[in-house]
Amino acid sequence: MSERRRGLVWLIVPVIALGVLVVSLWPGETGPEDPEARAYNLAISLKCPICAGESLAGSQTDLAKDLRARIDAEIAAGRTDEEIIDSFVAAYGEQVLLDPPSTGWGVMLWALPVAVLIIGAAAIFGLRRKNTEPVGDKQ
Repeated sequence: MSERRRGLVWLIVPVIALGVLVVSLWPGETGPEDPEARAYNLAISLKCPICAGESLAGSQTDLAKDLRARIDAEIAAGRTDEEIIDSFVAAYGEQVLLDPPSTGWGVMLWALPVAVLIIGAAAIFGLRRKNTEPVGDKQ
């Protein structure tokens, strides 16, 4: 493979990785869900306040059971998912979210690995290119 093609590959790979990340994080359109599915999706996105990194859906503590019942009651009252999540964040802080928010510092947490990959690939490409330049005639 020629040096030019190799350089093109090193350029395309990070672009493809970034594209995959953007598509996977892009919010999709969601239709109306049944209340049980909504409650479960909310419970898996919220952390149990007294468990070590466990979601409300997976925790069997009494508090987690009470909070799942609270989610069910708020869904029955007609609250949106965002309103329910906001009420949990207001009560327990942002640490109750299993996924970092996609604004502010949360964006940094999502974008940092991609940025490191792109910068690393560019550095490797630059070093390889520097090492493969032909040495001029020394007279």
